[in-house]
Amino acid sequence: MSLKHLDAFRELREKNVVLLKEAKEGGCKIAGIYCTYCPRELVLAAGAIPVGLCGTREAPIAHAERELPRNLCPLIKSSYGFALTDTCPFFHFSDLVIGETTCDGKKKMFERLHHLKPVHVMNLPNSANDASALSLWHSEIIRLKARIEEVFQVDITEEKLRDAIHLVNEEKRALKALFDLNREKPALLSGLDMMMISFQAGFHVDRREVIRMIDTLTAEIREAATQGRIAGDDKTPRVLLTGTPIGMGSEKVVEIVESLGALVVAMENCGGYKPWT
Repeated sequence: MSLKHLDAFRELREKNVVLLKEAKEGGCKIAGIYCTYCPRELVLAAGAIPVGLCGTREAPIAHAERELPRNLCPLIKSSYGFALTDTCPFFHFSDLVIGETTCDGKKKMFERLHHLKPVHVMNLPNSANDASALSLWHSEIIRLKARIEEVFQVDITEEKLRDAIHLVNEEKRALKALFDLNREKPALLSGLDMMMISFQAGFHVDRREVIRMIDTLTAEIREAATQGRIAGDDKTPRVLLTGTPIGMGSEKVVEIVESLGALVVAMENCGGYKPWT
């Protein structure tokens, strides 16, 4: 049994390149982001569109290695290669790139990106267990707010911020509900489909529309399960995937696991539960 609403996600990234271009031509500002730590609420409250920029394909890595150390992780080199070759439309349309000091490799990448786009780097606390960490993160959010207002020439009001927080919370609710389908045994969704939906949804220009799409698909999957559509069975080995983010172009680990008869039922990484819980 096929899922009608699943196919709508497969071409989402390509379709939204066109929508992003139209939004840009209409005067909308674009913020490219690299990690889940970026408070997308501030971007949305500024009337701008947040888009993910992490590279998940191998093709641009060789270009990045001309400037970055070869021993950096493929995710960083792919991300920088896309930017360097101007082959990522989402980077191309970005008016501001927002990064975070998640690792030394990304710090190096952000140093180079300054030559290509306006870049703002948020400093992450090294510990979450003391008051100084909270104080630092609070000050970094205030600093980002000021930078967004400066670059986009807008004022982020409390009302707009509250609306943006509500929107992001709704998106978190929708995606968590989708991922929670695989708490069932047998699971209701393959790991490849789960990864594809999560990856593609991140490129939608209209966050309200993507919430509607996810909710509709979740309801369809639940209904299909009552008619016998499941992923695997009671004896299928269940795998939790963690570690570096993955996406379309770097899905081979999930493919290998599922080709051997197991099932990736959950992802803890940036493409799974981590940003939505």
